[in-house]
Amino acid sequence: MPRRAFPYASPSGGRRRSGFVAAAILLIAAVVVATGALLGATADRAMAPPVLMPTVRPASDPTVGAQPPGEGGADPPRVLGVTPPPELPLAAVAGRNPLSLALQQNPLHDLTVPQLTGCPAPRRVSTMEELEMQARAEMTCIQAAWRPVLEADGYAAGEIPVYFYRGDRVSTPCGVIVGPAVYCAARGGAVYFGENTLRGSRWFALGVKGVAGHEYGHHLQAVAGLFSEEAKVGTDESARRLELQATCLAYAMIAHDDAVTVTREIYEDSSRFLRAVVEDDIHGSKESVSEWGLRGLYAETVGDCNTWVADAESVT
Repeated sequence: MPRRAFPYASPSGGRRRSGFVAAAILLIAAVVVATGALLGATADRAMAPPVLMPTVRPASDPTVGAQPPGEGGADPPRVLGVTPPPELPLAAVAGRNPLSLALQQNPLHDLTVPQLTGCPAPRRVSTMEELEMQARAEMTCIQAAWRPVLEADGYAAGEIPVYFYRGDRVSTPCGVIVGPAVYCAARGGAVYFGENTLRGSRWFALGVKGVAGHEYGHHLQAVAGLFSEEAKVGTDESARRLELQATCLAYAMIAHDDAVTVTREIYEDSSRFLRAVVEDDIHGSKESVSEWGLRGLYAETVGDCNTWVADAESVT
């Protein structure tokens, strides 16, 4: 029985269905643009096509987004363990069938988010040369941090390649994909950073870190089997849980990055960035994207980003 293809927004803004079926999951990081945010193409599950999301304008209202911990405008320390969000409630579907348990109780969730050392400092980048330098250094740092964690638990821990492309599309083993950045799980996985990644990184200093962390978060999901289990469900809600978990993991890596101190300013900028997304059935609402991204700043384990145990209202 053929799988249902993901809807995606065409460049003109219309919605259509694609019949393309990829050999592996393609997932895109959220990339917000200065004059319009492009929250990237996603084929969120195994054997699914990409989703190209339209653009939005970043919020300018300084009150947008949740307030970080601390009183009187004081900068919070690195936020791990400081006024953490509520513990995730176990969803009502728990235990109903082996599939729900395979997603909710995946051993990946037991892993501790490692400390990232030697990563590049946050910076805005505006050229392909700057993007390549920043993104390669970021991916090298992320993979070096996760390698011993994955090896200790028996997961595939080989370094995945990083590629760069101009324009809005790239040819991958998973097909020709349109989007600002892509993760393709075929042949062990690879990450592709496109020219349109610059639309976010020109105004948000953590833009490249967010993209790299999001894409590597999808790689973690792939090696742990979450992709294949989610594909058996194949609903928009399960795709949102996959996407929101990757966003949460991206910000968990930022919070564990020695090159980043999570000040109130960074917290609020991150909140605005996360709330400047286009709402759709796959990537989620502004509230959900913001909630899971900011939750990641407090995460100490992958389980703190376990979207699979959250109630449906938290993954809208």
